[in-house]
This record gives sequence, C-alpha cells and structure tokens, in this order.
Amino acid sequence: MAAVAARRLTRRFLSSSTFQNAASASSTLLGHFHHPTSTAPRPVLTRSASAPVFQPLSAGSPRLSLDFLSADVATSGFTLFDSHLGLLLLLKPTANAGLCFLVCDPVSRRHALLPPLPAAAFSGGEFLGAALLSRAAGGSALEFRTVCITVHADRPRLWLAWSRDGEASWLGLPPSRDFRIKWPVSWSEKRCVRAAGSLYWHISNNDSALALDPNKLRLSYLRAPAMIWDDLGFPNYRIGETPVDGRLCFAALDSQVLRLCARAGSDDGWVMEREVSLTEAFDSVADLPMACTSLGDIDPGRTGKVFIRSFGHGHFSYDMDTGKLERLTTNDGQEYGHPIFAYFSAPDGGSD
Repeated sequence: MAAVAARRLTRRFLSSSTFQNAASASSTLLGHFHHPTSTAPRPVLTRSASAPVFQPLSAGSPRLSLDFLSADVATSGFTLFDSHLGLLLLLKPTANAGLCFLVCDPVSRRHALLPPLPAAAFSGGEFLGAALLSRAAGGSALEFRTVCITVHADRPRLWLAWSRDGEASWLGLPPSRDFRIKWPVSWSEKRCVRAAGSLYWHISNNDSALALDPNKLRLSYLRAPAMIWDDLGFPNYRIGETPVDGRLCFAALDSQVLRLCARAGSDDGWVMEREVSLTEAFDSVADLPMACTSLGDIDPGRTGKVFIRSFGHGHFSYDMDTGKLERLTTNDGQEYGHPIFAYFSAPDGGSD
C-alpha cells in the first residue's frame, strides 16, 4: 500500500503544469557563481571555505550577491550545490549527520530554508546527491521542487520536496527495486551537471555516469562513448552540452589533447566534434606544468568554453572556437573555485 501511495504522490508531484523545467524554459545567461580560493600556496584542487561570489558575464549583466541572506545563514558553512531557472541550491551538513537545504533567488533576493530530511533518509543510508528540479512559472511566490538521493545498501531512494514561500515538506519514495548502485557512494560527485534535459553525476574510475530523468524521476546509467576514452584508459571525462544546439556531449583532456564528442542527431550514436592539442595554449602560461592540469567542466553556460583546473597553478577557461586560454581570477586576485555554476535569469525574464 505504501508503494501505491508513493506512486500516486509522485504522479501528483510531477503533474502540475505551473512548473517549468529545462525543456520548457528560455532564459539568459547572466554570469557564474563559485566559491573563490586563494592562489598560492593553497592548491586550487583543495575545496574552498569562502562564501559564494558572482562573476557577471558582461558589463551589462547585473551585479548579484548573496548579501541579502541573514548573517547566520551567510556565514554558516553553506556551499553551492546547484543552479537552475534563476535559483541556487546550497547545502551544509548538520550536527546530527544530516543536511540543511537552502534555496535562494539572487535577483528577487528571496530565500527559503527547507525542513530537515526525515530521519529515515540517513538511517542506514548514505547521501549521494541533490538538485533543483523545477520552479513555478510566474507569480509572486517563491515556489520550487528539489530532489535528494540517498543510497540504502545498494538501492537508491529519492526524497522530493515541494516548497512555496517557505512552507515545504519531504516525500520519501520507496528504495528502488530494479536499479542498483554498482560502486561505492564515495566515488560519486555529489553535485550534478545538467545536459540535454537530464541530470548527471560523474563517478570516479568509471566509464559510466549516473543519470536522472527529472520528468519521470527515473535513474539510469550513461556510458561514455568509446571514442572519448578507449585509447586513453579512463581519462577525466566530463558531460555537458554543445554550445550551439544543446546536444549531449562528453569531453576529455589527456596528454594535452582535448576531445569533445556529441550525440549524432536524435539517435544514440556519437560523433567526434573536436580534437585539438592544447600544448601551445599551455605553453603560453608561464610556470604551468602540463602534467598538473585536468578538465574541470564543460561550461554549463554554453559559451563554447571548457574549464581547466591545475594543482596549485590556477583555474583556466579554454575557448574551443578561438583557442584562447585565460586564467580565471576575481577582481581581488583570487582564483575561481570548482565547480563553477552558470547562472541564468528566471525563464519569465525576471524573478520579481
């Protein structure tokens, strides 16, 4: 009976036409949020404890910040976890080994703290990831949906939250009966990437990524195409979208060669879109050991750039069209942290 009730609630959770998702939304890239990190001697691969900052895309972009959050929220260890439809999701661990969820809209300067997850979420379960699913279209209310994934033994369990102006509750679906987590949960990145309408979690030392269809709430695995890794062993591949048409793509950086392959139209095939040596670009940066570089992400803002990390030598963007490699620094000289979240305006053109 509990499973039947959960299915009914899930259908109700997904059925509302007032909510927008990535497939139905049209919005404008305003810039990027990240946690900046000091340059030296602190390696950029070390997680930063700094507060999130916003880097505007251009001189005409708004100058956003999270200074509207109360002092106890702004300085209490929240870290960026997702950016979607003009909203940011931030998480922090709690004293009882749980998680605190904060969602905010930097444009309208509103925020909501979600209630704690039910105790069953972490009773014998491990946290795998969390993400924003959708937000209500128009209206004056701050209304959105989120998902949290925990793993119990080898079975994933989804926890769904629906919040409207600070009033929220969690719905726990039964652990999956037909889908298994085949690797230690510690191998997965807790933050997802968004591409072609789905959510993906990268898994270390694995040729597949975990995928979630946000419209059906179904988990699956997506295997990296052989052309991206078969002659490289297991390179550091990343999932993203092609900048022009938003096709699902994979990128890998190994031996200073950047490869990017994308879906071949609407079928399941893959085509190599780019294969370029970055040796010359790396040589243009003084004191950058090429052996210390790794691919950070494909820019989720679909700018045609990829982010490249280095151990103790900075954070860079590489423009796949111009071949230009740029060091990413803030106005006060700090390095961009990882990950870098693209921030788009709300789909209706504003958040007020």
